[in-house]
Amino acid sequence: MKITRENLPDQGRGKESVAPRSTRQFPWTKEEDALLGKFTDLEVAEKLKRTLLGVRDRRTFLGKPAVGHAPPSLRMEREPRDRYAHLFAAKSNRELRAILGWSYKRIHTRRHQLAGGKVRKSQPEWTLEEDRLLGTKPDQVLARKFGRPVSAVRSRRWKKRIRLRMDWRREDDKILGTRTDHEVALLLGRSKTNVAWRRKQLGIAPKAKPRPWTPGEEALLGSKPDEELARRFGRTVLAVEARRIMLGRLKADAVFKVFKANVPGDQREKPANTVNVKPGARYCTWSVAADALLGKLSDEEVAGRLGYSVTRVRRRRHLLGVPCCNPTNRPWTKAEIALLGTRPDREVAPLVNRSLANVRYKRLDLGIPFCNPRYEIWKPAELALLGKVSDEEIAHRTGHSLTSVRQARHKRHILGV
Repeated sequence: MKITRENLPDQGRGKESVAPRSTRQFPWTKEEDALLGKFTDLEVAEKLKRTLLGVRDRRTFLGKPAVGHAPPSLRMEREPRDRYAHLFAAKSNRELRAILGWSYKRIHTRRHQLAGGKVRKSQPEWTLEEDRLLGTKPDQVLARKFGRPVSAVRSRRWKKRIRLRMDWRREDDKILGTRTDHEVALLLGRSKTNVAWRRKQLGIAPKAKPRPWTPGEEALLGSKPDEELARRFGRTVLAVEARRIMLGRLKADAVFKVFKANVPGDQREKPANTVNVKPGARYCTWSVAADALLGKLSDEEVAGRLGYSVTRVRRRRHLLGVPCCNPTNRPWTKAEIALLGTRPDREVAPLVNRSLANVRYKRLDLGIPFCNPRYEIWKPAELALLGKVSDEEIAHRTGHSLTSVRQARHKRHILGV
């Protein structure tokens, strides 16, 4: 016998189940439409043997209100700010909700506004005279004249697609060069970049406040990098560089001591330095004393003593193959290697004064197995008990913890007893 929806018994109420009628096979009649809105959708669906969704869609299509549901919320128009102010002073939130039909959130917001909270001020409409003045003067000037925020004036000008472009007058051009660009920009209501562009276009020299160079400042030029002297003098790097070139002094980074190198076949005076000189080079900028400092001090300390950059010191140290003077970057000793694998890595790290990652990397590099007393190793005989005896019994026999027994069984997808 084929099982269909008609021959299935109704398990809910014990009555004979009837398949709901579809709208396509049984169209809605006037008598059925008359029941909509008088009874609940569920009652109509049970009477007419239709689905609840079909009844609800039909009622919504005819525009009839539902029975037994809350009435739809009415969309109220925005009221003036002070229309219901007297009610908030004498009524509670529950009474206001019953009178006005507002939500509690709306009532709390209105109370906060009446108590002096931030209320957005409504801006007046833009007039034709105000629109005509947009772009003729800076937005800050028009904002003060209109009594509006600068952002509102700028937004209105952008909306109208009006560019802020002011033509240069003859009176404005006469002011250029008589004062600094910053002062002219404040006087004309323009940006400093626009004033500088107009001045350069007309070929007018800038009116800057010159500050003469003192003998003490000129004496320091070339002794230290230009960036450091610029911060010290309160000048720009370009000004310091231009003054140093005008005085004919070299950069501090380019001043090196030159030593004669050892050239095969040269029987003249004894060379001063013969350490790692390029083939065929007759001179070297590193002395024996400078090379002796590499590896004994940090690169920063060597650079400070010799007056070189840290990059130059590090490059020289790598060329000579000298290890860095860093207590954490040192070779492993035999005593430290002997500790690997005897204890967990987290305990060996403080003993050898190294990081946990460094200890683990060295142990794996040497192929030494790890030592973790917390890790419980299972034997084949113990694994054979999983699923045959209860977890508590296995924990008692093997000495493993109950959590370890359960994890070992779940890891191997074995059901418990």
